[in-house]
Amino acid sequence: MPRTRGNATAEAADKQDEPENPVESEEGVDLDGDNEQEEIMEEEVEYEEVEEEEEVEEIEEEEEVEEEVEEEEEIEEDVNEDDAQKGSDSEEEEDDLKKRAELMALPPHGSEVYLGGIPNDATEEDLKRFCESVGEVTEVRIMKGKDSGEAKGYAFVTFRSKELASKAIEDLNNTELQGKKIRCSTSQANHRLFIGNVPRSWEEEDMKNVVMKIGPGVISVELLKDPQNTSRNRGFAFIEYYNHACAEYSRKKMSNPKFKLDDNAPTVSWADPKNAGSSAASQVKAVYVKNLPKDITQDHLRQLFEHHGKVTKVVLPPAKAGHENSRFGFVHFAERSSAMKALKNTEKYEIDGQVLECSLAKPQADQKSFGGPNSQKSVLHPTFPPRLGYGLIGGTYGALGAGYGATGFAQVRG
Repeated sequence: MPRTRGNATAEAADKQDEPENPVESEEGVDLDGDNEQEEIMEEEVEYEEVEEEEEVEEIEEEEEVEEEVEEEEEIEEDVNEDDAQKGSDSEEEEDDLKKRAELMALPPHGSEVYLGGIPNDATEEDLKRFCESVGEVTEVRIMKGKDSGEAKGYAFVTFRSKELASKAIEDLNNTELQGKKIRCSTSQANHRLFIGNVPRSWEEEDMKNVVMKIGPGVISVELLKDPQNTSRNRGFAFIEYYNHACAEYSRKKMSNPKFKLDDNAPTVSWADPKNAGSSAASQVKAVYVKNLPKDITQDHLRQLFEHHGKVTKVVLPPAKAGHENSRFGFVHFAERSSAMKALKNTEKYEIDGQVLECSLAKPQADQKSFGGPNSQKSVLHPTFPPRLGYGLIGGTYGALGAGYGATGFAQVRG
């Protein structure tokens, strides 16, 4: 049955009475919207705080990394500096060892001769050929004026050995070169150093350790005792070297103002005067003994000294009238070292309550013509008074009395 209009209207009314789906109010929507905004803002704040914390952590990490890098770089720089210093020290040590080897490879002291009367136009090559008839020549030096540059008429020639130098003196002396007679004699290039202002408490071994560390070729060290106080030295020493080059090397190093002997600034110079010196003077082996009793015998004097080394001869000149109670004599040793050893104990020499005075004898020059057959000889004359042929150790340097005196013939260069 078809629905009537009235029914349709009634249904429509019923539909209108049915509740519709609820719609949120604008107020409710706005409120909810505000809550979401607050949550978003809180999240953003939290996010920003997290970001700031992360940035702080990153900065701190970066700073820590930078500090570590800087520390590593500093360590590397220190290591590099240490390595550089070690490398520098190592190079210096190598250079020093090389230099020492070069100096010791040079000919020994006594290998040089003096040639006088050479032609003014002679060249070093001319002199080398002239001397090579004897043996190997390592160096030739013609002396010339500093201002003029002209040859002075003499030269120094170095041979490979002392034996060749001795042979050259025998073979070449008074021979001719380019029509001129040549004089050939010993040349004593300085090889001894004098060192002053040595600490008085030092022993010879202390001095030896220092000079051997400074340079090569140390042959002997002479540090004389103070006769008045044997626990102290006299404040100076003589150092003998293998050759002039070794002595010069050490002289330059010890002349440095920074070089000290404990707190003392030493004085360093050549032991031999530039205008004097000879092999005879520097090789004296005889001890001069003064203030001997009148009844002294050669055997008694020999026994007094022979514990220092082999005694080859004892000389007792006759007593001079009025001086019978103060005689003098000479004790000759086989080795110079024995004579020097004897001098270090002078305070112990006493006979019958009489204290003896001892020193190294000074040679008397044999006054012959220059370059003659006896020009290389020097003798000890047992005559009185001692000033005629002997010298006592004395003075500030003690050079003459210690065997560094002149014969007046051998040529010396500094």
